[in-house]
Amino acid sequence: MKSLFLLLLTSFSVFAAEFKITNAGIEIGAGSLGSFTLTYPEFEAARKIIEVKAAGTQTTIKYEGGAECLVSTSKDEITVIFNSVPGDVKAWKMTMLIDIGFAKGGSWRIADKEGVFPAEKATPPHIASLNGTSFMVKNAQGQSLSIQTPEYAFQQLTDNREWNWAVYHWQFIVPYGTDKTVAKIKVTSDLASVTKLIDPFGQSLKDTFPNKLLSLEDLKADVEADKTYYAGIATPKLDRFGGLPGSGESLGLKKTGFFHVEQKPNKTWLVDPDGNAFFHLGVCGFAPNDDYTYVKGREGIYEWLPKLDSEFSTAFREGKPDHFSFYIANVIKKFGAAYDYESHATRMIDRVRKWGFNSIGAFSPTPKAAFPYVAHLPINEWEGVPRIPGAHEVWDPFDAATAAKIAENIAREVPKRANDSQLIGWFIVNEPRYDELPRVIPSLDGKHACKREFVAALKSKYSTVDAFNIAWQAKATSFDALIDTGLAVTTDAAKADVKAFVGTFLETYFTQIEKAFRQHDANHLLIGSRLQPITIEDEQLCRIMGKHVDVVSYNYYTYGVDTAALKRFHEWTGGKPMMLSEFFWASPKDSGLIGGREVSTQQERGLAYRNYVEQSAALGFVIGIEWFTLVDQATTGRWFSQYNGESYNTGLISVADRPWKDMLTEMMKTNHTIYDLLLGKRPPFAWDDARFQVPLEK
Repeated sequence: MKSLFLLLLTSFSVFAAEFKITNAGIEIGAGSLGSFTLTYPEFEAARKIIEVKAAGTQTTIKYEGGAECLVSTSKDEITVIFNSVPGDVKAWKMTMLIDIGFAKGGSWRIADKEGVFPAEKATPPHIASLNGTSFMVKNAQGQSLSIQTPEYAFQQLTDNREWNWAVYHWQFIVPYGTDKTVAKIKVTSDLASVTKLIDPFGQSLKDTFPNKLLSLEDLKADVEADKTYYAGIATPKLDRFGGLPGSGESLGLKKTGFFHVEQKPNKTWLVDPDGNAFFHLGVCGFAPNDDYTYVKGREGIYEWLPKLDSEFSTAFREGKPDHFSFYIANVIKKFGAAYDYESHATRMIDRVRKWGFNSIGAFSPTPKAAFPYVAHLPINEWEGVPRIPGAHEVWDPFDAATAAKIAENIAREVPKRANDSQLIGWFIVNEPRYDELPRVIPSLDGKHACKREFVAALKSKYSTVDAFNIAWQAKATSFDALIDTGLAVTTDAAKADVKAFVGTFLETYFTQIEKAFRQHDANHLLIGSRLQPITIEDEQLCRIMGKHVDVVSYNYYTYGVDTAALKRFHEWTGGKPMMLSEFFWASPKDSGLIGGREVSTQQERGLAYRNYVEQSAALGFVIGIEWFTLVDQATTGRWFSQYNGESYNTGLISVADRPWKDMLTEMMKTNHTIYDLLLGKRPPFAWDDARFQVPLEK
């Protein structure tokens, strides 16, 4: 009888995962285990996807060469039906990314082979490669997701940290034949298991490391220890903004009352409002944000969680019981007072000044205390400015309603800060994927103004649809028929047409934002869009963007600094100064966290910082940097990604409000003497470590 009960209990704990059809693939929701996106089928030999139409429980995908695929979902099953597949296609595959958090006690199984997700980068990167139709991932709690693939599948599990991407990658490849046009994929999950993983201070129970907080008594004792630590840090004499006193006169810089840039022989200077040289040493995430985590549905993994209506109410994000910050809770315990941002900001300004940082970076509210900062234009999606599907953080500049909303938001918000001398400049957006436009624009339908403009440009160029068909090797019946159809971009003429239109798109986009901004703020810098490496490697984009921004901002994640590449981007933008607006290194071994661009110790984080900042600053056109972030990310992941949030050792400070002193000791060697470097009084630091030699990554 007992065994029957256990059998029933087990069977009831296994249930179908939830499916959501998106343009990127089938999103698989597995509760507190997390969500996973299974991409739509890709062919081997390759046929690019040219159109995705998702609605309800099914998606129609069209490929170059005329192939089509219908993907539909039911309770626990995904059905794939192929049509008109060319004869040279021999196989198809689907892929899925698995969160790096599975490295903390997670395991996998393919057929009868099983193993753990490696905590450190796997060498070689291919964790498993074998034939099998069953795949399972399990987290540290014992919760699991199981996928049954079609017959004859070959599976591969890879650690993508080999390519500096902190994620695991799984794919299955299935042979294709005319007798195999329909395939089924079954997905189930088991969420019954619950295990304690996190201690009362928000730290991993299973990990030990030197900076780990062990007791409430130790936390309270840190108050006096902090006073001694900060009092013992000697800082250089700077002006009220953090610039170099007297440098304005010696370098011939202007005092305008606002931050601005000036070009001198072989060097560009960022100048503070008092007219002195200023190198922007910023820290992103000045307010608690990444330290909030999503607790709903996994309350059982925490040894301690307070109630919303307790003395820890201010540790919940905006009074929401689902989003909790162990960092803020620790600060409340440490200082015996509720959290408020102004007190937090004042405390942190005093700290970061000691460490040699002189400004607040991205993703930070403006404190009342006088301290230089950057801002973001009010044009986010949640502020009413919609994005183009498939092109991350890019809006449609041809859409009249979007243009009107941008103008409205800027007119309402930007003038409020137009006379603020502490403001360095305005970012446009964060990490827009302009590089996705050549793929995305041809795939859109007529609901999008940019697609209509693209077709109009084709009609203007070719005049007749016959001429277009010859150039594009297409079979269109009219130009109007192109508006709602995904276009295959296969010929040289087609690729040239797309590139030309993307240029028109970008010119319209940057002209639009520059005009709206300059109309309401003549005093501050427009400091760009915080581009990613994959995006900035585009000469056309750089040349267009350079005409409209004052500073190019680049979220440059790397080990060794590729100075040749930075010089190339600088030249492409017409010589515009550059800000390296986001980077960090993490040390999982001694932080209890996982993922990110990894080094072995906290001291190595600091050495990596010195190498990066000094090699860049010595170029003469890099005018500032922004470290990401002030406080480490939550051990159970950032709140806005729910169960899939990053949990990286990004901070200058741990979740226990403890500074990473070994790292900061190295950072201060750079920050406290940055102006000696800029004035040529000392050479830039170069770390003699093979990982930080260039070329490393392409």
